[in-house]
Amino acid sequence: MFRLLIAASLFMLLMLTGGCAREARQTQLMTENTTNVPENVSWCGTLRLPGKWQDDTPVGGLSDLAWDEDESLLYMISDRGWLHRVRLRFSGGELIGLDPLKTYVLRDRQGRALNEDAADAESMIAQRGNNGVRGDTRLLIGFERDHRIQHFYPNGKSVGKPLKPQGLRGASPEKGVEAMGRHKREGIIAGLENAPTGIDKSSTRLFSLGNEAEWTYPLLDESGNALTALETYGNDLLALERAFAPPAPLVISLRRVQLGSNAQIEVKTLAQLSSGDGWRLDNFEGLTHLGGNRYLMVSDDNFRLVQETLLTCFELPSP
Repeated sequence: MFRLLIAASLFMLLMLTGGCAREARQTQLMTENTTNVPENVSWCGTLRLPGKWQDDTPVGGLSDLAWDEDESLLYMISDRGWLHRVRLRFSGGELIGLDPLKTYVLRDRQGRALNEDAADAESMIAQRGNNGVRGDTRLLIGFERDHRIQHFYPNGKSVGKPLKPQGLRGASPEKGVEAMGRHKREGIIAGLENAPTGIDKSSTRLFSLGNEAEWTYPLLDESGNALTALETYGNDLLALERAFAPPAPLVISLRRVQLGSNAQIEVKTLAQLSSGDGWRLDNFEGLTHLGGNRYLMVSDDNFRLVQETLLTCFELPSP
């Protein structure tokens, strides 16, 4: 009888912990030991996402986000070609949870799932997601390994032929279009993760999908630094940089990017977070604009048990 009670207790414990493990949980980036807290950033909630949804769908490897204002939906893309649709939950302006709705596999125009090399998605923006019309959203996704930019329906099926702009030239296999954002004057701007052939290693390339204008983007001098995301910031862009080179601290930087004509560019650091200062950070790669001065960023756990998928809401001052 005693053994049966123990077994029943263990079963209930597994059921309870297993259920919780499949749901997003609130957490914080700051700890009691955190120092060097930027005064110009307001935090509005952080979630730790599970490794799988309740239906066993893998959640890890998230590389970017896209917010659809018309549908009030968040799209999350994985570097293995999984497209998640979720509904965010806020209370008192704070992100407190999310509800997974549907996960799709990225597919070609014939409906076939993309193979591993073709499915390595790294950047994404929602087009027509804020025009007051429901049901017309298209996702523009950037890939590495098979370097290209391509349109997709919200159900993961590709639309039209892939784009291969001149700005992709010289990109190494694992350092492709890691960042994409919308600039008020220049339209959609894409950025390579690291320097392509012919550019100094302390910089990388930004380019416009419209007129193919280009800018040399100066990366911060941090070990293992890379450009991982771009988003709208007033008339300018907000860049996310991630520096990861163990045993050096993990550093996440938010920077304002002002694009001028004739390849002129000015980049100003707004905030830096370092694990060496007690911040609870991970491999932040994705960024999306929720409206106003509010943003979400997400980390890629690389499907490793020692890493976490963190979804963080923050606000910046008006540019």
